[in-house]
Amino acid sequence: SFSGGPAILLFGLALLALLSVSCQSVAGPKGWASPMVSDDALFVSHRDELFSLSSDGLLQNWAFPAAGSDIDVKALYGTPAVLDDVLYVPGYDGKLYALEMATGLPLWGEAFDAGDSLIGGVAANGEAVYFGSDDGKVYSLEASTGRPRWATPFQASKGIWSSPTIASDVLYVTSLDGSLYALDAVTGIELWSFTTEAGIAAPAVADGASGFVFIGGFDSRLRAIDPDTKAEVWSVKADNWFWTDPLIAGGVIYAGSLDGKVYAHATNDGSERWRQPFDTGDAVRAAPLLVGSTLIVVDTSGVVHAIDIEDGTASRSPLDLEADVFADPVLFTMAFSEGDTTVEILVVTTKGELVRIDPETLGIIARVPLT
Repeated sequence: SFSGGPAILLFGLALLALLSVSCQSVAGPKGWASPMVSDDALFVSHRDELFSLSSDGLLQNWAFPAAGSDIDVKALYGTPAVLDDVLYVPGYDGKLYALEMATGLPLWGEAFDAGDSLIGGVAANGEAVYFGSDDGKVYSLEASTGRPRWATPFQASKGIWSSPTIASDVLYVTSLDGSLYALDAVTGIELWSFTTEAGIAAPAVADGASGFVFIGGFDSRLRAIDPDTKAEVWSVKADNWFWTDPLIAGGVIYAGSLDGKVYAHATNDGSERWRQPFDTGDAVRAAPLLVGSTLIVVDTSGVVHAIDIEDGTASRSPLDLEADVFADPVLFTMAFSEGDTTVEILVVTTKGELVRIDPETLGIIARVPLT
């Protein structure tokens, strides 16, 4: 249930509608996959296209699907993964594509067809890739061939909208059935599970320092789970859903909520890090980004906030991008012909712009059109 007011209720329902296959009133899915950085390359999605951009001027290396291709991914929601110079891209058409990083050309002969929409991202480790589908199945494929590694996919009772999380030989998966599943990454067999009162669309975060696994869900709670006892250690209640990737740094977990607030709590006992949550004024869907001692948070209306992690107050004036933002911001090192480099914050808006932001001033450097 919602307790964050009519505006946020409508926002939450709008997000669900965009992802709903059965809703006939929706013209079609509209992807908001987050950018991904690998070495000196940047991979940025907008709706149903993925672009490879160079670090030198953000020049386009290639686009997927290529012009004239008969591939129709429908939309791109999940963040790709990289393994051994191969990019693994989940499509709303239900297919996982393996692309050569340098050229964007498809590998495997043909994409792996899961049979239902891929909304969450991909995890890659060793020689395997992992992902879930909207019918609740979780897959593990051989990275080199695309062949299934498990005898059968793992089956949750509702859809998987999040990216799997790998910690040692355990694969953590969250589901809209409200459960956190711990699977044997080699066999796909369920080791244990923890069930909440509402769906979970954000990925689990495994923290080696505290030893806990963290989940935020549609019951408006952020939880720390002990894998040894399979029990909740502590939880925090917000006024609306948690639907962001939480960030852990320095023994603190930072998470945004659809109630418009950013929460900071000690990972070991859940104690508040700040006197009160930081209020952005609008729902937060994108993951927070840490730049030095500043937490960068972009709310859904496209306002960029800089928060001092010591006291949870604004460290500089916010920046209004004048466009909605659902995708996570990323840090990217720009290269220049003189040999100089600069680190910038990159944000993709729903208008199809890649906005380059100076982390020091929070000023816009440039707007790069993606279409």
